[in-house]
Amino acid sequence: MNSDLILFARRMKNLRTKRNLTMEKLAELCDLTPNHIAKLEAAKSNPSFLSLSKIATALNVEIKELFNFDELQDENYIKDEFNKLIKYSSPEHIKLLYKIHKDIIN
Repeated sequence: MNSDLILFARRMKNLRTKRNLTMEKLAELCDLTPNHIAKLEAAKSNPSFLSLSKIATALNVEIKELFNFDELQDENYIKDEFNKLIKYSSPEHIKLLYKIHKDIIN
């Protein structure tokens, strides 16, 4: 999967959730389907320029802001995301994450 598409998907979701919008509400504001929004946020679909324009307008940002990935690489953001990952993971997945981490730092 394309890493830029993944970053875009995360950024879009982050902006949406900061504005307390559901996928359904964003879809309504953009005149897109909720399924389309879900695919964009899952990085399973490439947005068209028209979709980007509609999403930016609905989120009240410039199109270029949809591609500002700096926040996603911020240490606190990454820690929060990692904590969420652990919180919602099974014990087996937590053990696997720990093993991967140990392997990386050793």
